[in-house]
Amino acid sequence: MAIEDAPMESGSRTRWKVYGTRTVYGHCVTGAALILLSVGFFVVAPDDPVSLTSAGRFHSPTYPTDWLWFALGFGVFTWLLPVFLLLMHSPRTRHSDIAVGTDEGVPALLLLQSRLIYNLSMFVVLPAISVAIWFLVKINFSTTDVYVAEPETAPLKWAILAVFAFGYQAVVVMQILLGRVRPGHIAIRHDGIHLRGYAHDAWIPWDSLLLVQPNSDRKYLTVWIRDGHRANFFRPALLWKKFDSTVIKKGFSSDEEGFFVHVDRRPFRISPELIDAAVEHYMENPDARRELRDPEAIARTVEVLRSHATTAWWRSQRRPVPVPRLVPGSTGRDEFLRKWSL
Repeated sequence: MAIEDAPMESGSRTRWKVYGTRTVYGHCVTGAALILLSVGFFVVAPDDPVSLTSAGRFHSPTYPTDWLWFALGFGVFTWLLPVFLLLMHSPRTRHSDIAVGTDEGVPALLLLQSRLIYNLSMFVVLPAISVAIWFLVKINFSTTDVYVAEPETAPLKWAILAVFAFGYQAVVVMQILLGRVRPGHIAIRHDGIHLRGYAHDAWIPWDSLLLVQPNSDRKYLTVWIRDGHRANFFRPALLWKKFDSTVIKKGFSSDEEGFFVHVDRRPFRISPELIDAAVEHYMENPDARRELRDPEAIARTVEVLRSHATTAWWRSQRRPVPVPRLVPGSTGRDEFLRKWSL
């Protein structure tokens, strides 16, 4: 049964949220225009392009080669933005991404980040950005006052520019090969919740949670942490910490705004309202956490979540949707399948 067809509960318990943004359409048009522009450069470029600099200096990029790669690089990157936004906020749910499994040997309800979105980010967007950066480095180097009469200095300057331009990407690739950067998950366990991003890692015991009014942020699930918490956090070195924004630690316990962790729902191919429903159910109901010790009980929860996944592949980016609620109660199969409400 789709969420839209589920019985609705009257009163203030019904929650509606908007998860999308209309900017996705602008990104799509911009990206398509850039890709068409790159194709146009290739079609109309002259066979013997004229250097944009004087004859005694290094040549600047030519239309058929460098401009083509530059436009393709930025075009692919820009066009993938709506793909990310649309997939990340899509009502479509990949059933196998909601699973029963283990986290560090402990039974857990797993909400897995999309392998597709990870592959697009790491193996399509990263090379596209690198191509665009290489163009900017080359055109900057070509228009500087470097003469052919100084050939001995050219390799050194190229090497320095390459290190500054691609050092960041090289570290990311190294972390991928070492397994430090990989698709993450939300693991809901009887003793706490494990939030794993592409590189960041947060372990939060249940007694460290500070329950507040559920947030209405369209991109993030917010987990608040109380003073004197026992939560543990891992993040990459300062220079690369902004690389992964899927799990973000915000503020400090002494701040007036409190201390919280943002979990980006967009890298999941799980309907965002289902993520909210699963996480908030166990955050708000300590008695329900006992069932997380039993893989069979977790499997029943997985079955319910999957059964409420809509078959629609798209919806308006500004359409309010209801957030389902699991009602606390017995873990018996019949009652468990019956206790889903809004």
